[in-house]
Amino acid sequence: MAEVPENIEQHIKEIIVERLFLDISPEDLSSDESLTDEHGVDSVRLFDMIVGLEEDFEISFEDEELMLKNFDTVKSIAERVGEKIKAL
Repeated sequence: MAEVPENIEQHIKEIIVERLFLDISPEDLSSDESLTDEHGVDSVRLFDMIVGLEEDFEISFEDEELMLKNFDTVKSIAERVGEKIKAL
């Protein structure tokens, strides 16, 4: 069982800003704001972000996990990534 990095949310914010080409700094991204509502992230851009998460954290998401509610906020993403890391 692997340990979840302490700064996981900050790392996820950096991935989001980079992969989604957001015009903000990672520090300006709130953990609870909706990526779809606040930043106009669509399913194609969301998929690109998920690929980035899988590459950076060396994890893999199953098809049934790829629901918008699992990836709509930094907080929900951190929970999913944390679960995957713990399962390694």
